[in-house]
Amino acid sequence: MNNHHEAAEESKSRQMLGGRQRSISRILAAAGILIATGAVGTAQADTTLYTSATRGGRLSCIAVNVSKKTLTITMSIVDGTGTEPTVLAGPTRVATAPGLEASLDLGQFTDPSSEGYCVFQVSGTGNRDDVRAILVSNKATT
Repeated sequence: MNNHHEAAEESKSRQMLGGRQRSISRILAAAGILIATGAVGTAQADTTLYTSATRGGRLSCIAVNVSKKTLTITMSIVDGTGTEPTVLAGPTRVATAPGLEASLDLGQFTDPSSEGYCVFQVSGTGNRDDVRAILVSNKATT
């Protein structure tokens, strides 16, 4: 009976280990996807902010440093409408002093509509509250 009990315990241990390995594999796969698609710019970012997507003839990513120290803000405009995210503009890296803004634009007011969202990678702080970020969309109509 001990052999049967030991075999059952060993089988249970293998299943738990296999589940852990699958979980680790899934985590690594997700991290790889983030690195491949979402890590636009620098890999040293302490925090990353995203806007929602919008459509417009001109897209502008604007970030304001509201902290008390200089931060490095790397901005990209990304089109997420395809099968894979595509960088439309950037990455643009700007050392931004307290109280100042960094911005990145795509298109002209008269361009056909583009759709995209902003990715802001912030280095120099791990606090998301040190930056205010927005996507502004403009479209000229007649």
